[in-house]
Amino acid sequence: MGKWFVGWLLGLGGNALGLLLASLIVSDFTIDGVTGFLVSLVVFAILSALFTWLMFRTLLRHAGSLVPLTGLASTFLALAVTALFTDGISISGWGWLWGTLLVWVLSMFIWVLPGPWRRYKKTGAAGRPSDGAGGSNPF
Repeated sequence: MGKWFVGWLLGLGGNALGLLLASLIVSDFTIDGVTGFLVSLVVFAILSALFTWLMFRTLLRHAGSLVPLTGLASTFLALAVTALFTDGISISGWGWLWGTLLVWVLSMFIWVLPGPWRRYKKTGAAGRPSDGAGGSNPF
């Protein structure tokens, strides 16, 4: 399997875990049945990837300091569109805030997992791969 596909599967798994956990913890965030969940998961995953890419490209050019908020904003937008156009997810009240934060945090954990599916490696000051213990600043 290609690195991109494995990364995509991990992202899909993170989204599924986030949506399920949000429905279990947040009372205003509900998932209606297995079929509704699967349809909503696929729609959410596609929209989340699309919104993240669009927002990242736009903010990188025009407002670089806001780039870290890309994931949070795209998670909210993807949840809003998914809840609007599918019957699998119902969100109301505080569910919008807590559901968005929970799904976003879990998706962030998936993206920081190290592994061979990553297309990049951390580099040290001389451009060589770093072991993570050095003093190089990645920013």
